[in-house]
Amino acid sequence: MKSIAIIGGTGDLGLGLAARLSMSYRVTIGSRDATKALAVASTATGLSGATVLGEENGAAADRSEIAILAIPDLPSDDLLASLKPRLAGKLVISPIVPMIFRDGLFAPSLETGSAAEKVASLLGTRVAGAFHTVPAARLLEVHTELEYDVLVTAETKEVYAETAEVVASVPKLRPLYAGPLRNSRMVEGMTPSLLNVGKLNKIRSPSIRIV
Repeated sequence: MKSIAIIGGTGDLGLGLAARLSMSYRVTIGSRDATKALAVASTATGLSGATVLGEENGAAADRSEIAILAIPDLPSDDLLASLKPRLAGKLVISPIVPMIFRDGLFAPSLETGSAAEKVASLLGTRVAGAFHTVPAARLLEVHTELEYDVLVTAETKEVYAETAEVVASVPKLRPLYAGPLRNSRMVEGMTPSLLNVGKLNKIRSPSIRIV
């Protein structure tokens, strides 16, 4: 069984991913505060019935073969630099969507590029973008199947295949290849669009399905 670290995983997205993925992987939640990571890991264990560990971010990264950066906004250069030696040679998945709330609506906050591209440029390892459009609230409903499609960006089909295996470990999530990392700019932009659709049309936790 492979090991996954969910870096910055103490929010709803990290908790939901930890609970779902712990049914197929050894999962460690990471945080700047190890005590907080342990508390959230205990909650994830209660949701899934599988043991989830909690560690400081660096220790969680050391423990992992795969890392998911469940960070709510663009990570700082300092954080990525501190993680770089610990994540060398490992698969890193970025669900990060930098966005702002302005005039009652959500919008991307990056003028150029994408979070996934920045992560790849600073970590220098295998990076894929995924999970951007999977609502955290739905992930937390661990006994509900999620019939969603997950667009995955990666520079090679090999990295896509590694990431698709992680995505598909959650029943009914279907990974689809969305092209190289530069396409993350479009995929990340779908999240604020979906949030706006949900807000304006009173749709709870909207996601996508390609038909």
